[in-house]
Amino acid sequence: QTACRLGPGVGGRLCARYYHYDMSLSCTGPIPRVDAPPSWPSQSQRPWRSPSVTTGEPVHLYLSLLKTVLTNGVHEDLAEPVANERGQRDNVGCDPEDSRCTLAWDGWARLTALQPIAEGLLDRRVPGDWAEVGVFRGGISLFLQGILTARGEARARKLWLVDSFQGMGSAAHVACKEKGRGGRGNPCRADEYWVRRFPLFKRNSAEAVQQRFLRHGLLGPGVRLLPGFVNDTLAPPCNPIRALSLLRIDVDVFTATLDAFAHLYPRLTPGGVVLFDDWKLPLARRAAEEYRRSNGITAEIRFLPGTVDAQAYWVKP
Repeated sequence: QTACRLGPGVGGRLCARYYHYDMSLSCTGPIPRVDAPPSWPSQSQRPWRSPSVTTGEPVHLYLSLLKTVLTNGVHEDLAEPVANERGQRDNVGCDPEDSRCTLAWDGWARLTALQPIAEGLLDRRVPGDWAEVGVFRGGISLFLQGILTARGEARARKLWLVDSFQGMGSAAHVACKEKGRGGRGNPCRADEYWVRRFPLFKRNSAEAVQQRFLRHGLLGPGVRLLPGFVNDTLAPPCNPIRALSLLRIDVDVFTATLDAFAHLYPRLTPGGVVLFDDWKLPLARRAAEEYRRSNGITAEIRFLPGTVDAQAYWVKP
């Protein structure tokens, strides 16, 4: 596959090819190649399942162990956050400042809640790849790839990982202001405040996420990492994603949320699911509601059970 964008290259076009295990990218340039096994293991070589088993105890045990590893339960007996009567969080859970913590906050609850939705898409054979926009350290993405691998779908479906790996600020703020969003309620200005408040999200890299996939044995040929800001990476003709059955958005800020919906929701197949992590954040929620309203989306909004913060989702008719 080759994806290109217009740019100051030869003939006004910049191109790059996707390589097996390389996850080289078109719109933002390649990231360093990581040493990987010489070939992707066949189904019969995967220790957690046999070729004839797609559900049941082996898959359940593997995914349960993967959740434990991703939330640092192997190293510490952590009490996950719970909501108290004041609507605030009790317990810290896996500390996001701890580099061993691949998935922080109420990670176990989030993974447990999204698992039946993801597996339901496979059971119903809804066509399309899976994508997460806003990857951070890759905890959710690793679990999604674990599901695809354990269910024998890792060859049939790609997993797209979209993240700037430079924090949440981008040229999108300028573009947003140019669209006339000014004044006291300017969401772009609020986005900039959010970016300054949480520098944690800058302490990450595409290479680190790639290494985590390799370390967990999940760096398959279908894992495609797209580093770069949403409005750059996914804008036509740069967007290499063709069809999705699962779209998870977790970018926290107004502009990137709106861009993610604009560039990827039209590629979600009927019966596909949108998972929206940021319902708790007023401006990100505003972007989702604005996109739904402007595009006549009336699908029922539901919420994942058991999570501390509201995790919204809906099924595309």
